[in-house]
Amino acid sequence: MSDISRKLSSAAASLATLILVSSAANAQTDVLTGISGTSFITFLDPITTTYTFSSSMILNSIGFYTNGETPQSLSYSINGASQSVDLNSLSTEVNGFRWLTLSNPTTILQNQSVAVTTLGKKNGPRYKTHYVSGFTVNASSNVSSVTNTNPSGIRSNSNLRVSAYNPGSNVAPEPGTFALALTGGGALLGICIRRRRNAA
Repeated sequence: MSDISRKLSSAAASLATLILVSSAANAQTDVLTGISGTSFITFLDPITTTYTFSSSMILNSIGFYTNGETPQSLSYSINGASQSVDLNSLSTEVNGFRWLTLSNPTTILQNQSVAVTTLGKKNGPRYKTHYVSGFTVNASSNVSSVTNTNPSGIRSNSNLRVSAYNPGSNVAPEPGTFALALTGGGALLGICIRRRRNAA
């Protein structure tokens, strides 16, 4: 193999390694795992679950636990700034959750919190709001506490998807970018090999 071919091959391998490492560093994780219980409460007021972070993370998605029913209203707030959620912007329900993928993933700093509020399906004068219980807080999510109102205790009306906060690092390339880079690198390598053969 010629010196140019070796250099191109090395560059392609380095690019592939960089992209794979970057993708791993930006992998998403669910804050709540091992969910073993589900229930609902009929209540006059919304339920709010608050997630407090022990160190900075990137918030990518918010999962609302709807359990097959259409809630009256959904919202979330980051450090007190509230945002209502349109039901049409949520994913199809999976395991009782409908997910809102944030168009701009948000950095949540140490000691900041994300609060998720749900008001369930109308049920007479009250609202039937669903929640999960019996979960574990994923240690790698850097969430120090999960608190819930009405009913209080180890329960949640939601879940979050987060990824590691790496200041100065770029977001991992899309899979299409990775494929394009490999295709382009392979094409350049082939051209160099043909040129070396023709020159010989």
